[in-house]
Amino acid sequence: MKHLFLILSLVFVDNSCTQSKINQDAITLEYTTQTRGAYKCIVINKKQVSTVNKHGAKPDIKTCSETDWNQLMKTLKTVDVKNIPNLKAPSEDRFFDGAAIANLKITYNGKVYESQSFDHGNPPKQIAALVKEMLSITKNIE
Repeated sequence: MKHLFLILSLVFVDNSCTQSKINQDAITLEYTTQTRGAYKCIVINKKQVSTVNKHGAKPDIKTCSETDWNQLMKTLKTVDVKNIPNLKAPSEDRFFDGAAIANLKITYNGKVYESQSFDHGNPPKQIAALVKEMLSITKNIE
């Protein structure tokens, strides 16, 4: 009887994990930096990477490689997305033009999780790897 219960438990756990898979087509990541004279916006989804380097400019759109997307999703899994709006910036250089103002926004199935502003180059540690990965992808594409 104990063995049957154990087997059934494993089957239900396996099924619930399979059903709770993330719809990667519904994820968009956006990283924005700005100062008085500079602006950059990176938008990444499963199909493309879009980069705008100044207000009003047309986006430079490239295909997002499967390798880059998989690495981004691997990094995203380490982030508590629901807690992103509560993260505190580790520094405040953006308040006196010592750093560009940065924001991270993650959209999933229409729900938006947006960080408070932080210094470009010094994100909260909970999202630092994700920001670094996003910037790395755009550098590899440009």
